[in-house]
This record gives sequence, structure tokens and C-alpha cells, in this order.
Amino acid sequence: MLPHILKDKVGNSLNIIVNALDAGFAVLDKDLNIIWANERLPVMFNLEYDPVGKICRDVYKCECNDNKTCSVLQVLSSGKKQFSETQLITERGERRYIQNITTPVKDEKNNITHLLKLSINVTAQEEKIHQLSLLRKLAELMEGTLQIDRLLHLILTCVTAGTALGFNRARLFLVDKERDIVYGKMAVGPSSMEDANRIWSEIVKKYEKLEDLIKASEDNYRDDTPLHMITRLMAYSLSDVREIVVACIKEKRSILEKNAFSNPDINKNFVNMIDAREFVCVPLVVKDEAIGVICADNYYSQKPIMEEHVQLLSTFANHAALAIENAEAYKKLGEKVVQLKETQERLIRSERLAVIGNMAAYIAHEIRNPLVTIGGFARTILRASNQGEQIRHGAGIIVEEVSRLEKILANIMDFSKPVESVKVSSPINEILENTCSLMEPYFKNGRIKLARKFNAMIPKIVIDPTQIKQVFLNLMKNAVESMPGGGTLTIETVVEDGHVIIKITDTGEGMTAEIMQNIFVPFFTTKVDGTGVGLAVSQKIVDDHGGFIKVKSSLQEGTTFSIYLPI
Repeated sequence: MLPHILKDKVGNSLNIIVNALDAGFAVLDKDLNIIWANERLPVMFNLEYDPVGKICRDVYKCECNDNKTCSVLQVLSSGKKQFSETQLITERGERRYIQNITTPVKDEKNNITHLLKLSINVTAQEEKIHQLSLLRKLAELMEGTLQIDRLLHLILTCVTAGTALGFNRARLFLVDKERDIVYGKMAVGPSSMEDANRIWSEIVKKYEKLEDLIKASEDNYRDDTPLHMITRLMAYSLSDVREIVVACIKEKRSILEKNAFSNPDINKNFVNMIDAREFVCVPLVVKDEAIGVICADNYYSQKPIMEEHVQLLSTFANHAALAIENAEAYKKLGEKVVQLKETQERLIRSERLAVIGNMAAYIAHEIRNPLVTIGGFARTILRASNQGEQIRHGAGIIVEEVSRLEKILANIMDFSKPVESVKVSSPINEILENTCSLMEPYFKNGRIKLARKFNAMIPKIVIDPTQIKQVFLNLMKNAVESMPGGGTLTIETVVEDGHVIIKITDTGEGMTAEIMQNIFVPFFTTKVDGTGVGLAVSQKIVDDHGGFIKVKSSLQEGTTFSIYLPI
């Protein structure tokens, strides 16, 4: 009888009443098939089809099939009204909560003939509960992330995710005290309406939980999206308080701008860059100091930003600011540990060089006198014309070996004696050119092709030109010796992170990891006639200039020595 009633005037009146309540309404038979639904139901559940004729679980997104978990089956078994809840993600990535009330319809004999299912949108109420839970969850996620760029991307992902705060776009700005500016650091969000629809559609299909979305995007912080690149170009003086982002920092308060293009009290540089009429700026405050700003908008959905959204974003920003401070502290601690380790290694190396130098000086001094005597007598025998050929041959060998030992002693003495540095402002490219010219005959004899890649914008740096030239000579000589059959020697200069970097790259035999660990150890050598002091001396010279040397090598491919000298 119920389906017939729904078609008459009473049914039409019921339909009008239910629609006025902004509720979905459906009638189910005992097999859980929907036999009637009002117009509001498919809109509420984002259905692209008529729900009539469909089974209940397909429309209401149920995954339960037994009496213990399915509210509809519980109604059939108990004959009593039951409640359930459905969670949906809309096509714009927003979360929706729907409460379902299922009531039995009985005949004169008290037998259930149909089921009435009333669906009410309770998103507003559920969002309050969800937001409290969400803030706790987001705080836990942020506390567990100490890599700063990954953390910033996580923060912006939470601001823009429909399963979280749900803004369309979010930008993060940080304060640079040294330059007295606030600058764009990172951005997350679509770059066009097509991009927005694609992203929202993907989120709806793939990610029901915030954790799933975060896990899927945790490595995207390296991506240079158009929105991110534009944001990185934004920077504003902290003295320009008429820029909203600066005012947000100076006043340490949230600013909700409803009509930015028409507001005469603000500068339009920031507004024009984000190209949004309505947006919110929320400060990141730690210990009563603003360290940055989160700016969010609904550029594509045009959903109004309400005061409750601002409050939620502000609360989230407080957690985010603490997480950023922790990550920055962790980063600085890591840098201090690295610096301490480098200082310790440098101290140990200096002490080791000093001890070895003193020992080498003593040994060289003690050996030199008897060596000179041996060499002198050998040369006398060699000059004597009345000696036999065998004696002259033996004397010649003695003279050659004495000369080689004297050369080794000279190198050891150079290594052991302290060198006075005379540091002046010098053009590094010019020193390299002079060194290459000096080595040109050596390159030709070794069939070496020289490739210069000098950056003309390299600034002058304060160095001892003679000592640094000795470093270049040592490294170029080693490079040529690593290419016995000829090859290419590439010398490049670049500027990076406050250093001038000189890269000397060969296409030679390369080195094993074990050899690379020992190449700067004094007297360690893989050459038949090597002394093992050239690289040790080179490293000491660079250390004394406040720089360092990095080595990269692959067997049968070549080696690159990178000399870092501070600007």
C-alpha cells in the first residue's frame, strides 16, 4: 500500500515536507531494494543516477552484511528504529556527514512490509567533533616530522586537504631577520580550475583518510609546481606594514580579507600576486614572536571563508609554529654536530700532521748527512777513469738512488717545515690559467685534452696565491698520472653557498673506496715512486684557508676533486 500512497497527494505533501527539511528520504522493500526516493537523496549522496531500483548498500555506501553491523538488517530483526552514519567526500574534496534513521513500516498484523530511511546532513555538528580530533591528529603528525621542508609541505597539505581544513590553496611565508623581509617558502594547491577538478576527483577516488593522502604526497615537497614557483618569487620588506602579509606578522593576529581588490587601506602587490579577492592570513607565532604566515584561500570553489574557519586555521597554525621551531632546532643541532665532528677531525688531522712532520724532520736531518757522503763517494768513483765497467755501473746506480732519496727528503722537509701564509685578494680564474699554462707541456706529453669551464662571475677571494697554486699543481699532476693512456682533464669554477668551488675532473682509472679513505693520510701512496705527501700538504693548505676538499671517484670512469674556498 505504501508505494501507492507515495504517489497521491499525501505522498506529494510528504515529499515537500522532507525536501523542506533538507533531508533525503527513501522507501525500501524487505529485500533492501529502494522502491522510492525523494529528489534530495541523490543530491545529498553525490549520486549520478536514480537510486530507485538500487540496493540499499550501494546508495548508502554500506560495507556491512550481517545483523550485528547493518542498521537496516537490525530493523528487520528487531522491529525497532535504528541509527547509522555515512561519511562522504564531495567532488570538491570536502567531507560530509549524514545521519540515517531507519524506521519499520508495519501492516495490521504487525508485520514489517517496508522500511523508511531518513537521511539528515549533520556535517556542521560532526565537524566540531572532527576538528578537535583532527587538530590532535595533525599535531601528532607534525611532531613526528623533523625534516624542515617535508614538515612545511605536510602543514600545507593539511591546510588544503578536504579531509582536513579544506582550503583550495595554501602558501607559507617565513621571516628572514637578517634581510628584514618575509619571503615565500612553499605553496600547495591547484594551479588552474582543470587542475583543481583533477585533484579533487583523484582525492575522492583514492584517499578517504587524511593519513592516506599525506602518505601519498609526503615526497611531493620537492615538486616545483607553478603555484609553488610563483610563491618562491614573493618577498616583502618588513617595514611595509600596508602589505597584509607584513601586517599579519607585525600585529601577530589573523587577518580575514573579504574584498582585497577594493580595500583602499592595503597595498596591492601581495594581493595581485595571489590573485584572490578573499583570503585569510594567519601568523605562525612562537614565544610571542612571529616566524611566518600561512595564507589560504578558496580561489576555485569560491566557498566563503567563515570566522570559524579562521579560528580553526589559527589553532592549527599554533601547532604548526611549534613544529617548525622544533624542526629548525633539530636542523641547527644537526649542523652543530657536523661542525663539531669536522672540527674534531681537523684537529686530529693537524695534530697527526704536526707529529709526523716533526718525526719526518728529525729523520730527514739524520739521514741527509750520511746520504750526502754516500753520494759524494759514488760520484767520485763514477768520475774515476781507471775503474772497471762493472764498478762504474754500480756507482751509477748508487748515484741515481741517492738522487731519488734526496728528492724524497726534500719533499719530506717541505712537508714538515711550517709555511708562512701571505693572503691577499686574488682572482682564482687567473691563478688557474697560469697553472694550466705552466702545466701545458706536461699535458701534451701525457696526451691530455684540457677543458676549461671558468665562471667569469667568480669574485676575488682572500688566499695565498702561491700555496693555492701548489694545490692546483698537485691535483693536476695526480690527475694526469691517473690517465696513463691519455684522456680529458676538466677544470671548472662555480659559486655555491658562500664558496668558490674549483672542480678538477679526470677520465682516469678512478679509485676504490679503501684508497679514497686514505688518500689524505701522510705518506700513503699507490705510486711506485710516490712520497704520499702531496695530497696531505694540499689538504693542509686548504684547511688553513678555511676551506675543504671533497672527492668523488668511480673505477674506470674517473675522479673529481672539488676544492671549496670561502668567499
